[in-house]
Amino acid sequence: MISSLSAFLLGILQGITEFLPVSSSGHLVLAQHFLHVQNQALLLDVWLHFGTLLAIFCVLYRPVWGLIKGAAKGAPHLFYHPSQYLKTPEGQNTTLFLLVFIASIPTALIGFFFKDTFEHLFEGNLHLLGVAFLFTALLLFLTKFKKNAPSGKGIGLSPLQALAIGTIQGIAIIPGVSRSGSTIALALLLGVGRQEAGEFSFLIVVPAILGAMFLETLHGSAVLLNQEFLIPATIGMAAAWGVGIVALKGLLRVVNHGKLHRFAYYCLLIGGLTLWIGR
Repeated sequence: MISSLSAFLLGILQGITEFLPVSSSGHLVLAQHFLHVQNQALLLDVWLHFGTLLAIFCVLYRPVWGLIKGAAKGAPHLFYHPSQYLKTPEGQNTTLFLLVFIASIPTALIGFFFKDTFEHLFEGNLHLLGVAFLFTALLLFLTKFKKNAPSGKGIGLSPLQALAIGTIQGIAIIPGVSRSGSTIALALLLGVGRQEAGEFSFLIVVPAILGAMFLETLHGSAVLLNQEFLIPATIGMAAAWGVGIVALKGLLRVVNHGKLHRFAYYCLLIGGLTLWIGR
């Protein structure tokens, strides 16, 4: 079973790496390898991700609330006078909701059809994990050469851009491919403003985490009744939440200052070390 100390340490690791563009799943695979966490590891991952989801709600409460209002109030207006409504401040929230919905489609499809394949493919395979870290490093490094559009001037995304960002979020189910790093990097490379790229990246993960938590909780519902799992999982989730708030605020500042590429050197290092360990 999972110890409270292991869950706490994994929660801290999750809180840091979920938001910093260095792949939380890849680091959790490495940490679970060294901490010998095997049973219920996937279900624990989902609980740790829920902790970071709470951090998103705390830091990005205004965009998240706007997303909820856009979903609740937008439907009737879209049927009657969509062109006029979408130009209003409330219409901007509805547009944001629609973009998040569009981005969630490829994420859901990739997760549904390929999740098990990637889990089995990468299970214990440190060589593939190292290659995935190097892919993340390349994406992050490319942002160094991209001049970005100004931030703070509306949503600034097209439906096609949202679809592309959602697709790479789906690809980030591969351990070692950073979800935040790949989505923010692609958004920047597509010309999206820095602030919008950072916020959109973390808004589109909300339905992804909720969906994954629902499915994995159903599969492991019997485990949830076991205090030997539930107590450590709650400790890990709380650690991920607290550390995640600090990490998310830090990353948004880094993105706004155009320094995302600096994380590429770390991913290059950890990718090389992973390849060496798995040789």
